[in-house]
This record gives sequence, structure tokens and C-alpha cells, in this order.
Amino acid sequence: MTHPPQGRPELVGLPDIARITGEKLNTLRSWRHREDYDKLPDADAIVSGTPVWLQARWTHPDEPLPDLPLIVGVKEVAAMFGVDPDTVTIWFQRQNGAPPHEWKIGKTRIWTLPPWQEFAKRTGRPITLPTGR
Repeated sequence: MTHPPQGRPELVGLPDIARITGEKLNTLRSWRHREDYDKLPDADAIVSGTPVWLQARWTHPDEPLPDLPLIVGVKEVAAMFGVDPDTVTIWFQRQNGAPPHEWKIGKTRIWTLPPWQEFAKRTGRPITLPTGR
């Protein structure tokens, strides 16, 4: 779990939920694959195949949840630019101005759309924005 920029909701993954709830990570993984089990709610978003939840769902369950902006990971960024996911990774390795991630859940880098829109504008790369979650 990383701390997002101010004003952005905190996101957590299964390891974070295990820490918050005291459950074993393997137990949570098994809950996730049992359709008839309601202790693990559906993920608030799936980013590059990684389920993520709003932290408030776990730490403040009786309070209203903050809005989750449209978020993307490496796979979604690759699709937006029409490139292979490895190309997006190379953009980071070359440090050519690719935006730093806003969250990181496990190994999954997560962004909102505006940094990638700016990257496309700055580099002259065409971008196709996703239409929703």
C-alpha cells in the first residue's frame, strides 16, 4: 500500500486486508474464489488483473465510501497507447517522463488518467481513453 496524493482515496490489496483483518492471506485468496462467500466483498476495481478495495471499506465500514476515480494499471495504459505492456515498463526504465504511479498494490502500479493524458500530449503519442470501469 502506498499513500496516494492528497485528496485521493487510500487503496488496499489482499495483503493489506490480511493485515487489517488479522486473517491469513491464503484464507482471503480462498474467499475471493468462493462465489457463495460474503466475507470478502467484490473488489472496488480490478487493475491489470489485481483486485483493489477502498481502504475505508475495511477501516471505517459504517461510513460512506469516498468516490473512486477511474484508475488504470500497466495493462490498461498499454491498451490506451496501443503498445505492449513491456513497452510501458520500458518507459519507466528509461525515465523518459512517464508519470510516477499514484498507488502501488503489491507489484501493480496504479494511476488516474490525467497523468497519462499529459504524457500523451507532451510526447505526441496518440491515446485512446477508456470509457468506464
